[in-house]
Amino acid sequence: MSGKSNRTLWIALVLVVIAVILVLALTGVFTKGGGERVKIGVVVPLTGPVAVYGEGVRDGALLAIDEINEAGGVNGIKLVPVVEDNKADGAETSNVMNKLITRDGVAAIIGPVISATANVAGPIAVRERIPMITPTGTAIEVTLAGEYVSRTCFLDSYQGSVMAKFCREELKAEKAAVIFDVANDYSIGLKDVFAEKFTEYGGEVVEIVSYTGGDSDFNAQLTRIKAANPDVIYLPAYYSDDVLFLRQARNLGITATFTGADGWDAQELIDGAGELAEGCYFTTHYTPTDPSEGVQNFLANYQEKYGKFPIVLAALGYDAAKMLADAIERAGSADPEQIKDAINSTKDFPGITGMITLDENRNPYKEITIATVKNGQFELVTKLRP
Repeated sequence: MSGKSNRTLWIALVLVVIAVILVLALTGVFTKGGGERVKIGVVVPLTGPVAVYGEGVRDGALLAIDEINEAGGVNGIKLVPVVEDNKADGAETSNVMNKLITRDGVAAIIGPVISATANVAGPIAVRERIPMITPTGTAIEVTLAGEYVSRTCFLDSYQGSVMAKFCREELKAEKAAVIFDVANDYSIGLKDVFAEKFTEYGGEVVEIVSYTGGDSDFNAQLTRIKAANPDVIYLPAYYSDDVLFLRQARNLGITATFTGADGWDAQELIDGAGELAEGCYFTTHYTPTDPSEGVQNFLANYQEKYGKFPIVLAALGYDAAKMLADAIERAGSADPEQIKDAINSTKDFPGITGMITLDENRNPYKEITIATVKNGQFELVTKLRP
């Protein structure tokens, strides 16, 4: 064989090798040290007003990935997390999603955390055909982006309906007032569902007032609510706003029971509001007082790894990573298309936040926890379905 032929053959072999490497990179699979690995994107806010949520989701997901890898990986494949800070910002979310998909070559994405940014990320995941599991984006429209988007948390419609039922049947409330953030999809969706369902259950919504996230003076809204004299006040907001409303409401002499959604579930609520948080109720995904073995093992392992107690969103991040690993195992492949199909067929997956079965819109059907603040701690009240 001539030297020219050898060179031609050599060039052809090199091109084949490069092509294989590119294919593996684009599907999130690569080899290092003789072992196969799959890149998984983790999109969370690590700076900004809801950084505590992002840190919780990140830490929960990384704990799950560590446990999976220490146990030998998924079908022998190790998961490699690529964490990006989206700052809870829409534009930044678009940037990091495109980076993870086009530059890092991830096979799937965990996140984003809040509904507003999950709504930005979803269409990108669908366009690029990369499966995305949001652990905590509860707005109804998040998974409507398409078949590549799923979640481990319940929907806003789900928790809004459960809280309305709880207020009527358990708290015996006849009249309710609602406060919502007009600039927050999460808050708007919950407001709509709660008001509708509370009325359907036979109650009366006597006042609905709005505010804009970042405001600090709610005297006008609370004065209107005080005049309406409700039995309960539904405030679907994040913990930082909850603290301010509790302080100002009690200063005005409002004694109605405050109720809310999973945005209340952060230690910062108790730290900021103190005894003013006592006796409030909110829907959430699990509580540390749940005696089940899975919950207690998660709590012990999380505290051993991070030296602190997990917020509820950490459990959802943990469940998202474990559910993704389960899908990769069932798919028998790191191909995003096959992973997507496996995720969407998830049934009876035993998560920390409940047994997860995804419906036709890739939303989990599971029980919702009602928690309260008692003696400075979150406590389990009951578990309900709509």
